[in-house]
Amino acid sequence: MSRAIAIGYLARVSAGNVNASHTEGNVVVTKKVTLPDGSMIPYVSGQAIRRMLRDRLADLGYALSDPCATVSGQEVTPPVRPWEFVDEDLFGYLDPSGGRRRTSPVRVSAAVGLFPFQGDRDLGTRSFERFGQAMEAGGNMFETELYANLFKGALLIELDRVGIFTPLELGEEQGRSLDPSERRRRLQDLLEALNLLWGGGRTARLLSDLSPRFIAYARLEAKHPVFLEALAAHYEDGHYVLDLAPLTNALDRFGRYRQQTLFGVEPGIFGNEEEIRAALAGYGEVLTVHEALNRAKADVSALWNGSSA
Repeated sequence: MSRAIAIGYLARVSAGNVNASHTEGNVVVTKKVTLPDGSMIPYVSGQAIRRMLRDRLADLGYALSDPCATVSGQEVTPPVRPWEFVDEDLFGYLDPSGGRRRTSPVRVSAAVGLFPFQGDRDLGTRSFERFGQAMEAGGNMFETELYANLFKGALLIELDRVGIFTPLELGEEQGRSLDPSERRRRLQDLLEALNLLWGGGRTARLLSDLSPRFIAYARLEAKHPVFLEALAAHYEDGHYVLDLAPLTNALDRFGRYRQQTLFGVEPGIFGNEEEIRAALAGYGEVLTVHEALNRAKADVSALWNGSSA
């Protein structure tokens, strides 16, 4: 029985500040985490990635739930109709008034940069004209931290919970479940949302494409984020080079649980593209990213029909 889908991916940002932290003076600071050696790497929070996935699902035609559907004092209550709203199904909810809660069956990691932050800043001007003054009055200068980086991210999808709602989650005596065809459709569209991933802050002037440049997909008998710590890279001769040892080690370690494994590699991104294809071919098909995602959707189409789950 298939219990989970694990996905690892790499996304490239050429110049951006996808997810900012606090503003310090007139500087928009990017979110960063400090490594043991004192260097800092940028990251995009899991909350931001989940928001982007929700937005892309909306682009695909889904109506999203309103987390503030009911407001009473300082208490806000979502609709709690996961059979109706795909985001309540896939990303969960919390109803503080009634104690109803659904833990997200789609676990999302932060997207973490693989290379240290170099301290680059973008300089901008906020014109006083915007505040009703003449253009001659000038404006304020401001700065935005930005980076060029390769981000690693991971998803873990609990297959036995997608489209399945317990009485405790609903506050009802009986649980509910969606038709298998609808469960498969939601999973396939989640994969498409990943294929279309973009968003974050400052998109008006620092638009970033967060769709995968490399993807690893595994349908598993066990629930584990196989690829979460398995993606690493270095920079060599003007190209990113994917480090294969951590990835093949993870594939070997969890080999007994893998039922289907696929890889997608975007052409022209990695300096060792041929080496990647050769090293991973023994573990699963190595395709382009969009081909791999289409193959993953086909793999999902076999779920809950008696053949794989």
